[in-house]
Amino acid sequence: MRLHHLVFLLTLVAARVAAADLREGFAAALALNADLRGLEAQRGVVDARRGGANAFLPGAPAVSGSWRTTTFTQRRGYQEFEVGAEVPIWLPGEARALRGTAEAQGVQLEARVRQARLTLAGEVRDAYWTWSASVAERDAATARVNAARALERDLARQVGAGNAPRADLLLATADLREAEGALRSANGAIRDAALAFRTLTGSDPTPGRPETPAPAPTGDAALANLPAAAVARASAELARAEQRLARIRDRANPTIFGGWRREREESGADWLDRPVIGIRIPFGYEPLRNERVATARAEATAAEATLATVARTLANADRRARAQAEDAAALASLAEARHRALAEQVGLSEAAYRAGNLAFAEVVRVRGQLAAADAARRRAQVEGGRAASQINQILGLEPR
Repeated sequence: MRLHHLVFLLTLVAARVAAADLREGFAAALALNADLRGLEAQRGVVDARRGGANAFLPGAPAVSGSWRTTTFTQRRGYQEFEVGAEVPIWLPGEARALRGTAEAQGVQLEARVRQARLTLAGEVRDAYWTWSASVAERDAATARVNAARALERDLARQVGAGNAPRADLLLATADLREAEGALRSANGAIRDAALAFRTLTGSDPTPGRPETPAPAPTGDAALANLPAAAVARASAELARAEQRLARIRDRANPTIFGGWRREREESGADWLDRPVIGIRIPFGYEPLRNERVATARAEATAAEATLATVARTLANADRRARAQAEDAAALASLAEARHRALAEQVGLSEAAYRAGNLAFAEVVRVRGQLAAADAARRRAQVEGGRAASQINQILGLEPR
């Protein structure tokens, strides 16, 4: 029995954990998103590149050995043994340029991580507000079904008492069935929206506090915090670092080699030992260097153009989002006023019907308008929250 109680409690705890609002859903999505986890794993690659740039040598040393003899081709028996090691060395300024490239790669990676987080935040926001809009539609459809069901019961009693024609009851029943169909469709939309949210977050959506829109940006403050701009700046700086490295790394790395050679002219002669020391300096290859420099220059130009585009579109996108938020607030106010007016009209229409001064079809029509107004005001409230999230998304702010 105790085991059953424990399983029940664990089920309740899991159910609580499985529900998440916008902020909790975003936090959960961060841990589940494969693209983001892959980007974060690249930090180890950047750290390894930093380690390589700070290493004493640009590559691994090599050891070699050889043996030469004429014993098989001549009878003199000449023999030679040689062992040696070869060590690559940095080109002048190469290590410093490579460290600059590694640092620029680290900055770019962090900017890409921020951009990936913001992209994920946009997906979670869209899924959450789509679900919220579906809930608003469902709530409006539920209210319509409850009102239509109550009206049908009232008419059924009146028809049974002989105080209302059966035609009115049939019209009320038809209206109820239409309302039930709309509720079924709304429940299906909620199910689909909840599944989309669960795919991103691993949790079921639950109502939460809407976001507060950030104030309008001033100067370059917003651009400085925008992940897309940070990625463009970091990409431009990385391209310039790659360009500097390409100018320096115009040839293979020089190598220093040293070894020991032992030889004798013929069998039975004394062995002679000789040290071997040398350096190998490769020549530069201009076409390869030019190609690398041109590639890096093109990447820098593209990144700078992207940054200019981001800066040009940010202000307009923010103004458009704030105008949409104002429109949403105004539409919500108008929808509330329309709903109040139609609610009063429904009351008057029902009173006129009971007094025999109005056809029941007119009551059904006015009730349909009231249901549509109720759905519109609920949607307007959701759109206000969506507009606030859209402003924060444009400014590069995560749900908080």
